[in-house]
Amino acid sequence: MQTFNRKEMRKLFSSEKWKQGRAYWQTGLVLDPVQGSTSLQATVSGLTGAHRVRIRRNGNSITMDCSCAEAGSPCQHAAAVLWGWFLAPGEFLKVEQLLLKIKALSKEEAVELIGQVAKEEGALLQRLLKKEQATQQLTGNGLLCLVSNLGFNYGSPWVNWRLFEASYRSALKLIVRTTQERNTGGWEALFGLIKRTKDLLTIAPEAKNLLLPLFFEATDLFLLPTFPGLRGEMLNEFMAVYLQTPLEKVEEELFHQIIFKLWVKELVEKEKLCSLLSSSDDPLKLCALKKFRLRGLISIRYGKKEDLEELIDECKSHLMRLLWLLDLLEENSQNEEAKTLIKWGLSIFLTIEDRYILRYRLAQIYRKAGELRPALFLELLNFKERPGKAEYLSLKQLAMAVGEWDALKERVDGYLKFRKFVNSSDYG
Repeated sequence: MQTFNRKEMRKLFSSEKWKQGRAYWQTGLVLDPVQGSTSLQATVSGLTGAHRVRIRRNGNSITMDCSCAEAGSPCQHAAAVLWGWFLAPGEFLKVEQLLLKIKALSKEEAVELIGQVAKEEGALLQRLLKKEQATQQLTGNGLLCLVSNLGFNYGSPWVNWRLFEASYRSALKLIVRTTQERNTGGWEALFGLIKRTKDLLTIAPEAKNLLLPLFFEATDLFLLPTFPGLRGEMLNEFMAVYLQTPLEKVEEELFHQIIFKLWVKELVEKEKLCSLLSSSDDPLKLCALKKFRLRGLISIRYGKKEDLEELIDECKSHLMRLLWLLDLLEENSQNEEAKTLIKWGLSIFLTIEDRYILRYRLAQIYRKAGELRPALFLELLNFKERPGKAEYLSLKQLAMAVGEWDALKERVDGYLKFRKFVNSSDYG
């Protein structure tokens, strides 16, 4: 039999339920325990009657079923059965022994026994008489209903999150099975799952580290051969998750990769996506940055020249947008385009602060490209406006690499004296 590890099982229960379970076993409330090849079964007495408990193991997956009102989360009755297995496994009757007892019954006794089973487990007996496998046969509407009602139970967050994770992955498997049968209801269920994930991220942001990886697993289904495309309301919900959720850089890049794959495969509604990304937002808001970054990446990698020109035109009134676009160009090794953008920006943004920032960025690009003389010219202009120790050392190192330090040292010292800084000898 596949073993149930005590340390592993303990993590599934709240401390209160686990403690209650031990007391139930020790006081004899667990009746008729049975051990199967991958399962444990028993009846546990309670104030409201007897509760039937089944605990199954399938690889790393654990399923617990109890007829009590707390079904859906690990209860004290399931804990009691596990405590019995840990403390006294010899008291569990093996299924093989049970089968031997059944074979020893007369026909009349067997029929009477089956009659009692029918009263207690009629649905199970009906399925067994039909000789059907215990697989879920769900319609698209039924599956949509299930995923739309996914949520967290009350109690220990760790326990509930683990149960939610198992339910979510089970839903994904059912959706895949439904789509393989060419049932369009599977894609409707996927839409429902994405929408439900968005809602849960909104009401339980503390669960982001649980929900986002599951969400990305759901988006893997976008690449199935029968996927109809990211369109309409499904696109709206997907983008809502992207725009409304605070993302780490790696998480944002995962969203980008999904969009790029679908873009290349013509599986995303491009006009609608571009419309969503072009809608106006306060340029200082996080969602505005996300929209601009994604739109910029699409324009740089897959767009036409006019698309990039349109983005540049939007930068006229916001230096921040220009810097965002500049970051994207550099990230994608578009250094010549980045230089052109900065030179254009220097003709638009005329404040001392803005020009300082742009000259600094342009100097860094020249440095990376090994073009040290134009970098030296720009850094010298910036040093004249803002001399400082770190800037002095950087400028000196660059000038010596070009062979111009002797010619520039007197001028640099003059900038220091003019700004009433200490003598350059203190800078090394």
